[in-house]
Amino acid sequence: MPAGIPVFDGHNDTLQRLLPRTGDAPQSILDHGDSGHLDVPRARAGGMAGGFFAIYIRAQESRNPPEPVPDDNNAWTWTPSAIDVAWARAECDRLLTGIDAMFDAHPDQLMRCLTHDDLVACLSDDRLGILLHIEGAAMIGPDCAELPELYERGIRSIGPVWSRPNCFAHGIRFGWPSSNDIGPGLTEAGRRLVAECEALGIAIDLSHMNRQGFLDTAQCATKPLIATHCGAHDLCESARNLTDDQLRMVADSGGVVGVNFYTGDLRGDGLNHADMPLDRLVDHVLYMLDVMGEDHVALGSDFDGAVMCDELGDASGFPRLLELITGRGVSDTALSKIAHGNFLRVLEHHLT
Repeated sequence: MPAGIPVFDGHNDTLQRLLPRTGDAPQSILDHGDSGHLDVPRARAGGMAGGFFAIYIRAQESRNPPEPVPDDNNAWTWTPSAIDVAWARAECDRLLTGIDAMFDAHPDQLMRCLTHDDLVACLSDDRLGILLHIEGAAMIGPDCAELPELYERGIRSIGPVWSRPNCFAHGIRFGWPSSNDIGPGLTEAGRRLVAECEALGIAIDLSHMNRQGFLDTAQCATKPLIATHCGAHDLCESARNLTDDQLRMVADSGGVVGVNFYTGDLRGDGLNHADMPLDRLVDHVLYMLDVMGEDHVALGSDFDGAVMCDELGDASGFPRLLELITGRGVSDTALSKIAHGNFLRVLEHHLT
């Protein structure tokens, strides 16, 4: 494996862990905690230069979703309910305020990535690069009036939906075995969101979007498609994963898919247990390379938002993953693209 190859990761939920709701003490991104997957020490140990850091709004009434109950064949589905827009706006403001304070407190440790030049710089900078992403645009109204302020506060990527409906689209249910071909596509407001994000310089993320919404976005978008954290549906029939034709649509647009590390979207048996071998994640990487080509595959961990396999552990495990990928015959050039090059290339089209 090439020494010192930097990683730019497609997705994590670390900000929600560091900035919990009122009543719980905030955690420092500089501390190697006893729990969680990502902080500055673990990023440095794993060669992680930066990534998409998600702002995700939990439901007001509950910290954790109910656990789905599998049937006798281990099949299950779960669809989260919509959340209140006013609550989402207040939570988004709280998180952005906490993030601003985090940047102000640690300017020598953290880099706010606003432009493509910032992304390139973070690959060789000692600071951890943070590109702010919204996972589920529940805080934005159908007229998209909130977008300019969100842009000014540093948002550079938005997933119109998480796996719950809103005024823009319908997210896919969680489940196994399950298809993402369920529900209607983009609303008129959803098409407006795509257009206005492109005009401002905010990337659109297709992760968590159902099939019709995916197709509608592909039809109306003018820039390369991005899915930051998805697996291959042919290897694991999770509704969160993309079918071969969806993978090819992303590749044909010049876009990129970040391979998700969540064991439940990789194993193929409906379980989300951590005893999965890391080679199973590599299976998804190689499958996408075969379907899409080396210019369109990246890494999208979902750290601090999903179950990781024990063999990977946390962000310090990136070198183990890259070594396994090269051990399966992937060239040094392709590995560099997977680790960071493909995300940076595609984001140059999106960020102003």
